[in-house]
Amino acid sequence: MRCLLYNIANKYMFSWVISKFVAILQKMEIPYLLIVKFLHEECTPEEVQSLIVWRQESPNHESIFMEISHTWNQDHAIKDSKVIPPKAKVWSLIQSRIDIDNEIIPSYPKRTLFQVGLAAASVALIVGLFVSFLLFFQFSSTKTYAYVETPYGQKSHIILPDGTKVWLNSGSKIAYSTDYNKKSRMVTLTGEAFFDVVHDSQHPFIVNAGKIDIKDLGTAFDVHAYPDDSFIKVSLLRGSVSLESAIDQTQIGLLHPNQKATINKSNLLCAVSDCNAADDNIWINNQLKFEGETTDEMFKQLDRWFGVNIAAVNIPKDKQYWLTLKTESLTETLQLINKITPINYTINGEEVQVKFKP
Repeated sequence: MRCLLYNIANKYMFSWVISKFVAILQKMEIPYLLIVKFLHEECTPEEVQSLIVWRQESPNHESIFMEISHTWNQDHAIKDSKVIPPKAKVWSLIQSRIDIDNEIIPSYPKRTLFQVGLAAASVALIVGLFVSFLLFFQFSSTKTYAYVETPYGQKSHIILPDGTKVWLNSGSKIAYSTDYNKKSRMVTLTGEAFFDVVHDSQHPFIVNAGKIDIKDLGTAFDVHAYPDDSFIKVSLLRGSVSLESAIDQTQIGLLHPNQKATINKSNLLCAVSDCNAADDNIWINNQLKFEGETTDEMFKQLDRWFGVNIAAVNIPKDKQYWLTLKTESLTETLQLINKITPINYTINGEEVQVKFKP
């Protein structure tokens, strides 16, 4: 009988804690449930537009959204976490409780309530920490920049406050001011990203990639600007973009559809060539294409793609590769390379050893 009362009391205590938690969320007037639905890619077009409007209402709103989005991406990059429950489950619990009215906690003997209190301690602790997590987002208004960072071996897709779509490749980071779209539309990129820009003749869209700025009004283009590369590459799918020095804003190049610019970081010399721009952003469809890459360049891209460290010896200096990866795993990719150029390889977690055969 005591065990039955314990279970019933525990159930009502848990419901009461959750109802109070939901009440706090509702008073915040921040669409957390809509944000999580967006991160799950379950929003209707109307809901997406509603979220965009809310994000544009104030810099603080955008800061809140980007903090949650960044934390969401980080948590989903951690596998098999046994310490923090997945937020998807936490939010699912909140959604299931959102319409539940506050219930009255029945009266029980002090001993039973004491046992219930101990049993509910972990639940209260988790909820308390989560509430603190949300309150931090609401009241942290000192941040002036929002950013999203994609770990190596992963990719992400975000929508900026003006509706511009951005795909981030692995090992890439994008940052922008929380007053984005108020006076200007500038983002800073480290790594690689594909931009599908919303047209706005009053506010040109600008991507700062270190020493150069890429300016346009409403186009789609890919920017490849990893810190450890000697060149910045920009390929244009549609529209037009101007390439300018970030120091004095002098124009160093102008691109039309299916053209690629290769800019030397050391002297900003720009070479423009024709290309199939769709091939340069094929990675947003989870494909990786090599067209005449050297062995070193191929392995550098594979490092980022799979999130590993490849150490290769006896590398042939004059070898180039033409191949496209679609669903191949790291092992399957190395087996494919072995068919082109015989190699021996070992995989130990994130460390990969490759030795080319004579």
